[in-house]
Amino acid sequence: MFINEQNVMNLVDDEYTWVVDSSASFHLTPKTECFSSYIVGDYGCVKMGNKHACKIVGIGNVCLLTCIGCKMLLNLDVCHVLDIRLNLISDGRLDDEGHCGNF
Repeated sequence: MFINEQNVMNLVDDEYTWVVDSSASFHLTPKTECFSSYIVGDYGCVKMGNKHACKIVGIGNVCLLTCIGCKMLLNLDVCHVLDIRLNLISDGRLDDEGHCGNF
């Protein structure tokens, strides 16, 4: 999950804070500028907590630089959802990839 070589990355700060969410099915962001690679398309919808469905308008890679200087690549499965308000990292997706998270 941690990488050494990546040309485009996002600093984790107030505007670009990512929240680890144990109930999110996908990694999600409303910000196009977060993506280091991006593919526009119709990728279906995600259902929000209020039961509203929001369209996924693209997918791609996001590279994050944490506050302790580690780089973290969310690889080819970050969904671009315009109507979401937070950047979310899916705890379940990390588990599926073999990463261990302790809360």
